[in-house]
Amino acid sequence: MDIPPRTLNILLVDDSEDDVMLAEAVFSRLAFPHTLKTLTSGAAALDYLRCAGDHSGRKPEPPDLLLLDINMPGMDGISLLRALKADPKLRKIPVIMLTTSSSAADIRRSYEHGAASFLTKPTNFEGFKEMMHRVGSYWTSVSALP
Repeated sequence: MDIPPRTLNILLVDDSEDDVMLAEAVFSRLAFPHTLKTLTSGAAALDYLRCAGDHSGRKPEPPDLLLLDINMPGMDGISLLRALKADPKLRKIPVIMLTTSSSAADIRRSYEHGAASFLTKPTNFEGFKEMMHRVGSYWTSVSALP
């Protein structure tokens, strides 16, 4: 009996309108089953995940995967990562740091605070599409999710 592939529910947190538009365009062309929700700040993401503030009526379903930019105003990605990993209800969400940074310090801090992976954003559409295809393939067919 064939088991249908699991739909990967992804939350992208990135303050760059251009990067969000690129991600939406890329994800609309990917073959694996998925949903993509985007938010533009760490504080909004924390409210969304905790079903608080503007998201207080939301059903509490954590995403399967969180793609997180580091450099955002207000609550940056590392601060959000720390808050997630300190919260017993949210700590199991795999967080992939998806950023323009390739700084050794950012990589080290990301893993120290519980990131599942660190990816530097490709600068072009095809490179980003290939990277997200590999991410989706890994999380839907290689790795088991909680």
